[in-house]
Amino acid sequence: QQQQQQQQQQQQPPPLMHQPPPQQQAAGPMVPHPILFLENLPHDASTEGVSDIFHPFPGFKEVRLVASRPGIAFCEFDNEMQSGIAMSRLQGFKLNDMPMKISFSKS
Repeated sequence: QQQQQQQQQQQQPPPLMHQPPPQQQAAGPMVPHPILFLENLPHDASTEGVSDIFHPFPGFKEVRLVASRPGIAFCEFDNEMQSGIAMSRLQGFKLNDMPMKISFSKS
């Protein structure tokens, strides 16, 4: 019986003792950009509603919804530092119980 237990223990990987806590990751590229790419927005989200969420952050310029793809928008800031702060603070922010996914725009 002891041999069976030893064999089972040898087959199992050792537990990770210092595993970091899970963190929410941005949805896309991590190359800083002044424009944020927003995903997982409610399909009935409005420019005004999304703007109200980002407006309090310094450097906010505008929100542009993608009419052909509901649930997606772009949010522009003056620079990469300001957009990065907004992204870090609002990652996972829930709109109608849908957690927003935010990443830096690719271009």
